[in-house]
Amino acid sequence: MRRLIINADDLGVNAPRSHGIFQCFEFGVVTSATLICNGSDADRAAKHAREKKLPTGLHLNLTDGTPISKPKDVASLLQSTAGEFRRRELQKRSLGLGEIDPLHIEREIRAQIEWFLDHHGQPTHVDGHHKIHIHPAITPLLIPILDRYGIGMVRIPAEDPLPPFGYVISDEQLAAAKASAVEAREAQTLFAAHGIRSTNHFRGQTLVGNASQKNLRHILTRLPEGTTELMVHPGSMTPIGSPFDLDPQRQTELQMLTNPEVPGLLKERKIELISFADM
Repeated sequence: MRRLIINADDLGVNAPRSHGIFQCFEFGVVTSATLICNGSDADRAAKHAREKKLPTGLHLNLTDGTPISKPKDVASLLQSTAGEFRRRELQKRSLGLGEIDPLHIEREIRAQIEWFLDHHGQPTHVDGHHKIHIHPAITPLLIPILDRYGIGMVRIPAEDPLPPFGYVISDEQLAAAKASAVEAREAQTLFAAHGIRSTNHFRGQTLVGNASQKNLRHILTRLPEGTTELMVHPGSMTPIGSPFDLDPQRQTELQMLTNPEVPGLLKERKIELISFADM
């Protein structure tokens, strides 16, 4: 049996990205999303997801924008003057060097879960913006918090096999995917020891920047038995946002996921679409 969760990241980051995700959900291909609580569209997206019954998890964010907590309560997570999280690589470096107070990490994780509970309800699962949830300094702090809030599912972004096997990615992207897989497997061991589960397989990291109908077809035709999560990042066209939001790949992913050929291919390959709520 092949079961597939197509999870759209960054719900709530801004209105055009949210709009693209809801389009894909209403089309029937995206089955899950993860909500970023400090996004400019987070309040509306949380309400809309609840009304539309879109299965939604928490996209834990410690690397972009402002915290949910009061800045003074999580100061070691923030840039000294801007009141915003350090960007991805700087934050991960600070984590690796032990420069961030674990109490500040725990406080912000709890604040984001509490915000989610207040605005949407129980999250189906947790994943991390920039995969922050599998960082060696984060995972041991995250586990007891997940247990406390009854959250039993996480993403394990370990993509295997890796290209080239039908589509080619850059050496830099390949190296990053390999490094993520190693970190993810180490985190998975810790999560599993505490009864926190994940899907059998993961796809999508190598699709970032390489989205196309051909490459999606390649992933689906090679989908292994068991349950796979496919991470996607669709979005509507927007004149505002980060470079990632402005990248035409967001619309390419939207078109890729709403292509009328996709449901037929899923049926042909006997792939059952499910959500994290079904696990």
